[in-house]
Amino acid sequence: MIIVKYLDQEVIKKVFTGGISNQLYGYYQEGNFEENVIQVRTEFMIDRDVEKQNIQLLSAAGRSPPLYASFDNGIAYGFVQGCTLDDKTIRDEKIRKLIAEEMIKVHAIIPEGRQVVSALWDTLYRFLDLSPEGFENPERNKQYLAKIKPKDVLRKELDELRVHLEALNSPVVFCHNDLLLKNIIYNEEKGCVYFIDHEYAMFNYEHFELGNHFCEYAGVDNLDFSRYPDKAYQIEWLRYYLQQLAKSRGENPEAVTDRDVEICYVKTNKFALAAHLFWGFWGLVQSKHSAIDFGFLDYAELKLNEYFARKEEFLALELPA
Repeated sequence: MIIVKYLDQEVIKKVFTGGISNQLYGYYQEGNFEENVIQVRTEFMIDRDVEKQNIQLLSAAGRSPPLYASFDNGIAYGFVQGCTLDDKTIRDEKIRKLIAEEMIKVHAIIPEGRQVVSALWDTLYRFLDLSPEGFENPERNKQYLAKIKPKDVLRKELDELRVHLEALNSPVVFCHNDLLLKNIIYNEEKGCVYFIDHEYAMFNYEHFELGNHFCEYAGVDNLDFSRYPDKAYQIEWLRYYLQQLAKSRGENPEAVTDRDVEICYVKTNKFALAAHLFWGFWGLVQSKHSAIDFGFLDYAELKLNEYFARKEEFLALELPA
């Protein structure tokens, strides 16, 4: 905790821990944390103009606190009250239903002037292009060469996966794209959840959002892919999601069929493969450039390994007739 002066008033600076994309700080007057804390985020890799637009868009739709200021490599915006989720609370029936409902509300946002085309592939190829060929540190370079497949192999995987997933015709909607446990805040008093950290929000495939969220059940600091939801859990989750989606469109929720749910399940798990590549490539880029103290190369290795471990199983899933 650091106390600084602003307009002759003492303002407390609090460093938030746990973020691996940004350095995150909170500023507030002593004794007034709950009402007036402002968050400041800094990191060179994020496109702050895009993040600023996302926060303004989401704030106007009631899905994010307001943006207060922006500067060269950071922003200042409102603070969301509540508790971040963990591997147990994410499975709470009430909370997971709130997540599905909030996801639908975010997906319904239509940004004026933006072309409704998924940015997934451009982002994935950009991450892969920016990923390192090696490291000056001998130990890290040895790990990279031994554990990470060459770029041409990864590019071939991406090319082939793109063809497979594009054939699924998943709807393109405005997605958060980073719904890990710590980016979901549960406010028990208000009975709602909030999504935070919108720097990766963009138009994307609906089933990427769903598949990526299930992948994030594994956590971040200590990845445990055994926590990836099994089919029975996913079917229940996705049925509620589809029913609420139908309801939001003025349709009968009870008209959602088992076939509808099975189709959603198949598409979701196939797009989970894209999520593993997304964050695997991202981890490689961060391992080269980020100043944040986190094992990005280890994280990338685990994500890419999970992609290859699940690839055959998920690509073999068939859509019901």
